[in-house]
Amino acid sequence: MIAVYFFYGLAFFSLGLAASLQLRHDGDLPLRKQIPWLAAFGLVYATIAWLDMLQVYGTDARTDQIVNVARMILQPTSGLLLLIFGWGVMTKITALPAWTHLIPGLLIVPIAFVITYASTTFVTPSPIEIPIDIWSRYLLYLPGSIMAGIGFLRQWWEQKRLGYYDVAGFMLATGLAFLFEAFVVGLVVPAAPYGPASYYNYNRTVYDAFTGEQAEPAKPFGLVNWLDYDRVLETTGLPIQFWRMLSAIAVAAFVVRGLDVFDAIRKQQMRELQDERDRAQQSAFVAQITARQTAENWTDALINISRHIAELHDVDDILLYIVDNGRKLLQSDFMGLALLTGELPNLELKCYSNDSQTSIVDSPVKVENSLIITTLLNSESYCFSVDEPPDSFENLCFFSEKLASTAAIVHLDLDEKPIGALWIARCEGESYSDTDLIWLECLADQVVIAIQHGLMTSQLQSFSIIEERGRIAREMHDGLAQVLGYLNLQVQTLETLLKRDKQDALRAELEQMRQAVQVAHADVRENILSLRTTLANEKGLVSAIDEYLNEFGIQTSIATHFDNEVDGSLNLASLAEVQLVCILQEALTNVRKHAGASRVRVHIAQKQTANQCEYLLMEVIDDGVGFVSNDNGKRSFGLQTMHERAQAVGGELVVHSGPGEGTLVRCRFPCLAEEKLRKQNLALQ
Repeated sequence: MIAVYFFYGLAFFSLGLAASLQLRHDGDLPLRKQIPWLAAFGLVYATIAWLDMLQVYGTDARTDQIVNVARMILQPTSGLLLLIFGWGVMTKITALPAWTHLIPGLLIVPIAFVITYASTTFVTPSPIEIPIDIWSRYLLYLPGSIMAGIGFLRQWWEQKRLGYYDVAGFMLATGLAFLFEAFVVGLVVPAAPYGPASYYNYNRTVYDAFTGEQAEPAKPFGLVNWLDYDRVLETTGLPIQFWRMLSAIAVAAFVVRGLDVFDAIRKQQMRELQDERDRAQQSAFVAQITARQTAENWTDALINISRHIAELHDVDDILLYIVDNGRKLLQSDFMGLALLTGELPNLELKCYSNDSQTSIVDSPVKVENSLIITTLLNSESYCFSVDEPPDSFENLCFFSEKLASTAAIVHLDLDEKPIGALWIARCEGESYSDTDLIWLECLADQVVIAIQHGLMTSQLQSFSIIEERGRIAREMHDGLAQVLGYLNLQVQTLETLLKRDKQDALRAELEQMRQAVQVAHADVRENILSLRTTLANEKGLVSAIDEYLNEFGIQTSIATHFDNEVDGSLNLASLAEVQLVCILQEALTNVRKHAGASRVRVHIAQKQTANQCEYLLMEVIDDGVGFVSNDNGKRSFGLQTMHERAQAVGGELVVHSGPGEGTLVRCRFPCLAEEKLRKQNLALQ
């Protein structure tokens, strides 16, 4: 029996120690808040078991009295700890159904009756430790064990539902162990004349509570044992302490194992949370990459649009590029651009892009959609969702049988005045976001800039024509007009000489007139050649320069040589090409008029600066007489004009000359950035 009590106490001590050690771990273990009560119960009940072992071993009267007092204190204390633990396991870990809130009210009367009945037993002549032991088991151990068992059975069902079958198995075993504990600890009590322990009968045999051996027959109480130590011993042949030991071992083993499995689940949940966080980070990373790719695509598109505008491409081509790329980037089924032809609502479709084509509208197509008109009237951008009335999306997708289900519209303003609208539409799918609307507004700004540059290009062309006319007028004034005036005077002189019959003087004057006419003729032919070369861009600039040099050589009898090291296009802006031709013409005019050269060479090549920016180099070299650079004559005026032309397009011009050394005119013009270099610069940024 001593061994039974020892292992009985050892089982509960192991339970309390394991629960105490579990408190050192952090986490959200479901039983964590209830573990302190379980640990305290295990340690206190182990003390009770070992006190019983001490009594069985044998002690003196004083020690036995101390042990009895300790048991009377620890017995209800351990029962109370078990009751708190059971209540927590049943109610705090998994929420109870709503109807269970009625149970305390329904049990008030029977519980009050039991407590009153228990109180009366304390005034009986029996030793006080007997009713304390019995009613501690009935009122504390029994409900505490039952609630703990029910709580673990509910955990079994919950863990089974979640798919944690290992934990569910341990929870089922622990619940059954606590229910068995409720029977052997809470219902089986020492022999007593009350409660479930006995019923009325005059025949009775008394057994020792600790040894289980038959004791001296006491004076009959008139009751028969029912659920007490004697009945268990009679039925099973083993004392109740043995069954309590088995129950304690089962509870300790399953609870400790269950706590370990819960800890494993906590670690598994932490791994799942870590995996979920990793997936979230991966999703965020993918979203970041996608957003960056989208931003790069938009950057490429906007830079290309700006490059087309800077190169003064045709406005219609730029608008087509905008609507085509905008529709693709915004994942739309249709994108349209309409311009005002007067006051609102006179709006006509300019160009559009859908899945099948991107085109300029040749014949007038009126835009009468109410959403577009409202956007222009309010001068505000809108995103229209699928909640709009279906008829609001009519006449949005032109030249298509599909009906739009959502749209985004922005207005076009030039000098704070509305000039049109730009819109996108989807026939199915999600509504446009505010970010989509911002990108659409960026495209609208590019549309306005393209239109404004188109107007500016027309003005620049007009200015170029006016400037060219002015140059020709100055050339005619300086050349042809002066020669004609000179010839008019010479004709009068010839008339006088003829009347006086001065033949030699007449011949000399005629020779001077012939030379003047030849100079005037050369100037006129050069002006015609210059005008034709300036306006011959459809031939290509290199071809035009080559043709101009050949005709210049024929007209002036000056040997010309064109040294071209450029493969393909010169990669210059349109205005830069015009200024390059004008500088070349001015330089060759100086060669014809002032250099007295026999040969002239024009060299063109593409170079790179230290930061890999390309530029076009043009050199005009003659073997003439040269000049002093501080000359204040006409040549200085022409050189100043050449400098201004180069600076107007971001270039520079340098002239090297000296008496008898010929003249070198070197000018540099920046090239348009190549696509490869542009992408490299973007990658570096």
